[in-house]
Amino acid sequence: MSNREFVFEPRLFITGPFGPCPQCDQPEFGSLSISNNFHQRRCRNCWYTAGVQLPPLQKRLIYLDQMLLSNVAKELDPVWKAKTKRSDPYWLEVFDQLDRLVKLQIVVCPESPIHEEESAYDDRFEGVLRRLYTHLASGVSLDFPMAIHIRQIWEAVHAMEEGRQPDWSRITPSDVIDGGLEQWSERLLLTVNMGHWLSLADRRASRSRGHAALLAVWERWKAENGLTFEVQFERERRAVAEVAIDSFLRHLDLVNRLNTGTETLSDPLSLIPGQLAALTLQLIKELEKPGDTFDERVRRVAAVLLSEPVMQAPKNHLAALLFAGLARSAVSGKKKPPSQGTPNDVDAISAYLPYCDAMFIDDEFAQILGNGPINREIARYPTRIFSTRTRDDFLTYLRQMEADVPPQHVELVTQTYGEDWVTPFRSILEHEREKEERRRDSTATAAETPPH
Repeated sequence: MSNREFVFEPRLFITGPFGPCPQCDQPEFGSLSISNNFHQRRCRNCWYTAGVQLPPLQKRLIYLDQMLLSNVAKELDPVWKAKTKRSDPYWLEVFDQLDRLVKLQIVVCPESPIHEEESAYDDRFEGVLRRLYTHLASGVSLDFPMAIHIRQIWEAVHAMEEGRQPDWSRITPSDVIDGGLEQWSERLLLTVNMGHWLSLADRRASRSRGHAALLAVWERWKAENGLTFEVQFERERRAVAEVAIDSFLRHLDLVNRLNTGTETLSDPLSLIPGQLAALTLQLIKELEKPGDTFDERVRRVAAVLLSEPVMQAPKNHLAALLFAGLARSAVSGKKKPPSQGTPNDVDAISAYLPYCDAMFIDDEFAQILGNGPINREIARYPTRIFSTRTRDDFLTYLRQMEADVPPQHVELVTQTYGEDWVTPFRSILEHEREKEERRRDSTATAAETPPH
């Protein structure tokens, strides 16, 4: 063990902007913390502490597709930029504008489980992508798409129990995020990388299996004569209910086989029911009536899951529209099949679109959303849709938001965070690469140091 001395200096936690202290008049009165819209300040000289309440905010929620994040990272990351050997200054402009809007407390670009998953397929760039999307998220993250869907299903179930129509507006953006849209950002953001359950090879293999299954469906669509958008839409609307019941029954069968000794447990994690199987079990308990047989309870839950209110849940409805749109593309003779990222694109759009002010998404899905029947369906949401085909419009949208910020708000941001706060952090990924290098050096040194 090393006997190196560690000295804790609390003054380091007091940062600028600094001004004269009301008690000792020294220019050491700085910022200590910002939490729950309360800005606490402290003097580094005499420790005098005071605070001010900050006004509540209503930040706009902008979802950024992984493609946008990758293009920005290619410009900011010196390693990635050297490998691509090409440049598009547009993405630097987008980063600058987003960074300023986030720091002005006008916008958040929330991170999501989909960002985490998509970034994890290439360990060369996973760290810089994570650093980028957590920076723009400013402490705000979106829930899992399936969790949002299940929340919507429960709204539909409770509506049927109460004899009313589902009110999807009861589920607000604040219900599907962690972190507040009304909160001023902390100056110090702590993140923890929990690693992955699966190895990189296993993650890639799992993704490849999912993609192969989607390609098989694509070929089936192409071969199905007379397949219409309406027919496929109805199939897709029912799919989640059918999967939920099937996964519950398969899980129950596994438990029964283990209990009777006809099967041995090879993977303890297999005993944990999936989210849809768990939902089915909860619904069975919620809807059961005295004297019900097991089959009657399962049939009742199936009827509820296949009811119109449940199938109209926004996540289910939008996903069905998107998959039906893909099927129409296949039937129309489109040669390029869905990519490996298609399932995540469908998940992100269908889960998050109702709660976002704007989304920057894949060109293909922007085109699908713009098609007649689908466009009419999503018109109920105020969400602005952008893609690389409308990238100039996206930049105009961001610039107009900044132009609309009242001068008094800009002044309050400056007083709270400092003059240089809104300066775009273009060196963010250079710093991340330097940290990665230091971590590697530290690990190598530790491995070479013999135990005492």
